[in-house]
Amino acid sequence: MQTQRPAVGPAVPAIEPFLAPGADDCRRLRVVARIDDSARWRATADRLLTAGARRWAGRSDIADHPALCRWSRIERAEEIPERPCLRNVFARVVAGDDLATGDPFQDFAAAVMLLSSCPAEAIPQEKPAEAGTVRFSVYACREDDLPLAEALISTSVRVCGVVVAHHRTVVRRGPAPRPATPVLDRPLPELLVFGGSAAR
Repeated sequence: MQTQRPAVGPAVPAIEPFLAPGADDCRRLRVVARIDDSARWRATADRLLTAGARRWAGRSDIADHPALCRWSRIERAEEIPERPCLRNVFARVVAGDDLATGDPFQDFAAAVMLLSSCPAEAIPQEKPAEAGTVRFSVYACREDDLPLAEALISTSVRVCGVVVAHHRTVVRRGPAPRPATPVLDRPLPELLVFGGSAAR
C-alpha cells in the first residue's frame, strides 16, 4: 500500500546566512511578519504578558537572575548599544507596576523578555506599503534561551498572520566607539597658529 507523505509548505526565506558566534559574541534574531488579525494578535500579546508577569511576581531573587545580571553588565559597558533594555522590564515587575501599555507590540516584546530573558523588540512598520508588517529583533548570548524566544514569536504570529522572513546574525561585542574629536576642537600645531613662534 502506498502511503502519502504530508505536504510540506514553503520554507520561510532566510535573509542572510547564520554565522557561528564566538564565546563572547551575541546572536541577533530578526523576524519579519505580517499580522492579518489585529484583534487576535492583541489577545495573544495580553495572554503572554500576563503569563510573563505571573512567572516573576512576588519573587525575591530577580536581582540575582543570571540573564538579568549578564545583560545589565553589557548595558553598563555599552557593548551592544542598540539592543532593547531587559533591565527596565524586570524593574517594572519588581516595582509592581502594571506592565500593559495598551500597545500590543510593546506588550508582546515585554512578554518575550520576561519568558525567555532575552532583550526583544517588536516594531510595526508605518509605510502604507507595509501595512500590517512588524519587525521583531531578539538578542541572545550563548547562555540565553534564543530558541524559546523564536518559538514564542513564530507560534504567536502563525495564530493571526504569517512569518515572511527571518535571519540570524552575530553582533560582535565590544566597547561603544567614542565619537571622533572634531578637527576644530583639536589643538592646532604651533606651525599653523598665526603669530606662533614657529611662524616667525
